[in-house]
Amino acid sequence: MQHRNQPQESHLAKIARLLSMYHSLSFPQLQSLYPELPGARLLRLLGKLEKAGRLTFLPDRGLVLYTGDCAPDPSTIAAFWVLLDFREDVTYHTASDFPVALTFCTQSDAYDVIHIPEEKEMLMNHALSAYKEDSPRRIAIVDSAGQIPLLHIPGVAAFCTVSPEGKVQYYRKQGVET
Repeated sequence: MQHRNQPQESHLAKIARLLSMYHSLSFPQLQSLYPELPGARLLRLLGKLEKAGRLTFLPDRGLVLYTGDCAPDPSTIAAFWVLLDFREDVTYHTASDFPVALTFCTQSDAYDVIHIPEEKEMLMNHALSAYKEDSPRRIAIVDSAGQIPLLHIPGVAAFCTVSPEGKVQYYRKQGVET
């Protein structure tokens, strides 16, 4: 019996750890991260964690929160979709502090994922101007492709937009789709 429960316990621990790090994720993000868990099984695992007081699940909003008083961070949620795009190659990932939403490593590179809301281009240009080119490569999430010409941030490997459903669209620096 213990052997049969080991995968469940492993998933419970991983989900709890993930939420302790990122504070809020969407249910579809967890489904993408754990494709081996059918939706109903993932819902049961979230129910167990919620019953144990280890998370709060808001099914009407499609959100899973570390605690009931966590406010979902749109930058973190968007950055996590970018992380999921690289999931096959990711060796390490963690939440970061402003202006970086999250950092992840692959076998060959390290990336900082940054969200730049509309009307915050000048602020982010200034906040990120001191970064060195040899720092982790940057993936800059913009709310619209029209922001890209306004940004002058060193070390940007790619710009992208992220839809609410998690579709990531990448762009070259000139604002042309890649």
